[in-house]
Amino acid sequence: MYDAVVNTALGAKHDSLLWMVFRNVSITPDRIRVSRHWNRPPGVKGILGKFADDRRGVVIVMFALMLPILVSFIGLGTEVTLWYSSKRNLQTIADAASIAGAYERLQSDYTSSSITSVVTIEATSNGYDSSTDTLTAVNPASSGAYTADTSSVEVNLTRSIALLFSAMFMDSAVSINARAVANSVAGGNEACVLALDGSASKAVSVSGTASVDLDGCEVAANSTASDAIDVSGAADLTVDCASTPGGTDGTITMNECSSANTGISAITDPYSSLTVPAESTDCDTSSNVSSSDGDTYSVANNDTNGDGVVVFCGKLTINAGDSVTFETGTVFVMNGKAFSVSGGANVTGTNITMVFTGSGGTWASASINGGGTIAMSAQTTGDYAGILFYQDGSATDSPSNNFTFNGGSNTEMTGVIYVPENDVSFSGGNETDDNGCLQIVASQVSFSGNADIENDCSGTGVGSIYTSYVVSLVE
Repeated sequence: MYDAVVNTALGAKHDSLLWMVFRNVSITPDRIRVSRHWNRPPGVKGILGKFADDRRGVVIVMFALMLPILVSFIGLGTEVTLWYSSKRNLQTIADAASIAGAYERLQSDYTSSSITSVVTIEATSNGYDSSTDTLTAVNPASSGAYTADTSSVEVNLTRSIALLFSAMFMDSAVSINARAVANSVAGGNEACVLALDGSASKAVSVSGTASVDLDGCEVAANSTASDAIDVSGAADLTVDCASTPGGTDGTITMNECSSANTGISAITDPYSSLTVPAESTDCDTSSNVSSSDGDTYSVANNDTNGDGVVVFCGKLTINAGDSVTFETGTVFVMNGKAFSVSGGANVTGTNITMVFTGSGGTWASASINGGGTIAMSAQTTGDYAGILFYQDGSATDSPSNNFTFNGGSNTEMTGVIYVPENDVSFSGGNETDDNGCLQIVASQVSFSGNADIENDCSGTGVGSIYTSYVVSLVE
């Protein structure tokens, strides 16, 4: 019967009030027992206790407490990433600027201010901002492995970055730095003929029926004229390469290059630092000196005041048929007129440097004429190593001051003919020794007769004239 009572009381659902009453009633076949612990609706104390024991939602509370710290760390990480990005950008700017500075250093008229100007322009084009950045350019590098390399250009950049999240931990703006060093290394072919004039038409010219072969070297002209290197008429010019800031006119046979290198930077005068030695006021002779067959010119025979320099104040002429020797170690300063070799004369000498200077507007020059034989070589050591003929750079530009090599002379010269302000011309037939080394650096150079010039300069003291340079980032 108690089953019927319970079923009637509870029914199929347990959500009635009777369920609330009878859930604490225990019914057995012999009795109905009511539990002593009646479940009453919870009071305030019960609710608080249950809340204290309830762990659901604790993660939300912890997350809410940690959120500001997490956001700060995320923001700080993002800001540090921006610093590294700025560092990379600043390094890129420094790299490009130092390379630009190294190219400017190659220019013959460069100055410290021009290097800084070029560096600043290049840096600005890549993102340098003078309002937040500072820039310095130094030549040569002030630190590192290239302080002794005069071609090196060092660029230092500093950028100030305002603080964002890091302002919670730091008091001042962050400074990032970038440093780069670039230098230039000579490369390409070597020139044995270089015309220094920066604007002359036909600065290097080959004309008439001349056949000029520059064996193992290049012809170069600093002129910006469209015909800076000119080959005209039936003339022929054979070289390894031809290089000029300007252009070429006529046919040039090139063994190493497929076409002329035009539009290049002007080649720095390699001997611009040369100076005329202090001249003796005591001339060897006050009048013209004319040779006799078998003459020998030397310091021992002609140095009247013991200063190691022989000064000829007049014209020094080697006459036809005479054989003259210039002894080893002699330096001749030709003051005022010319060194002239007439047809059929034989002139020999080793370790010779002839310095052509002047005074009062009169400058010395050289003329080697018809049928003479010249076998002379330059000093291999000292201030004038490799220099055979050197005309004072103060000499005025005048036809009377030009150097000429005329008519069928057999010329075996080893060394440099350096005439920075005047011209050198070859006419007739001139040949150098098969193993010779001749380098011609003059304002302008012309060939109207055959010339065969060799460029085997090892051990001669003659320096190399490179027509191109490789600029690279080294630090």
